[in-house]
Amino acid sequence: MKKIFLLFIFFALASCDAPQQNPNFEKNVERAQEWFDKWEEEDLDYLSSKIGDEIEWQGAFYANTEYFTTKEDVVAYISGWIGAMEDINYEPENFLPGVDPETKMLNGSVRTYGTWTGKNTASGKPFEVKFYHYLTFDEDGMLINGGDYGDATGVVMAVAPDPES
Repeated sequence: MKKIFLLFIFFALASCDAPQQNPNFEKNVERAQEWFDKWEEEDLDYLSSKIGDEIEWQGAFYANTEYFTTKEDVVAYISGWIGAMEDINYEPENFLPGVDPETKMLNGSVRTYGTWTGKNTASGKPFEVKFYHYLTFDEDGMLINGGDYGDATGVVMAVAPDPES
């Protein structure tokens, strides 16, 4: 009886289907890594060229409750960061698979947690801050959805030039 029970457990566990990775995930991880590499290079032309005409982007600043829904708004958001900071570096802790929020199925999107470092161009003050990002690419490799979660407002305030007395 014990052997039959153990066999039943074995077959029950063996028959469980592990979720299959979305076939686009690995390619999208490469795209995400390149995206962050181009941030470090401050290559706004490249970053702009990879943003789809139809986009939803969640910014990370205080009271930023609305998505950016135009390429121009997302480019302006990125440009603001690149213009205010230098020696930008993103050190990812990981790249994880994302899921469709409605179906909860793996959809090929990429999530990443990591640490940004750099310094404010005007003050020279350094920063180090942890952020979470999510990126969704279409079949052509264009970014169609993404966002940042972290204390962007705190970073900007912490490294701002000191007020003149």
